[in-house]
Amino acid sequence: MKPIAIILILLAHSTFARESTFGQIVYTRQHHVLADAIRNMSTSGIMEGEVDETFTRQFRSTEPLLVSARVIKSLKRPGCKRLEIVFTKTNVETPRGRTNASLTTELNYCLDGSPPIFIE
Repeated sequence: MKPIAIILILLAHSTFARESTFGQIVYTRQHHVLADAIRNMSTSGIMEGEVDETFTRQFRSTEPLLVSARVIKSLKRPGCKRLEIVFTKTNVETPRGRTNASLTTELNYCLDGSPPIFIE
């Protein structure tokens, strides 16, 4: 394999997930969080980019946006699972003091990025 091809492959991989200084994976796209969870049954890390910016504006906290995802159920279509995703923004100011703000949701998702087209 040519050296330039190896460099391009490494750059492509590093654009969506890297290890932070805290040893956690840093994600910049939701698809990669969901795909990692499907491949490994669960994943967790730090979300950066547009999703983090939205949480930062909403909750006025500049702390990292933590993300975790886990498989709840396998679906009939290969590579598709029902996932639980949890976003947590720490150090959020509330009338009762600082706390964590969490958003938990579930969705059906496939490795290729498409939703399953059937109803289970």
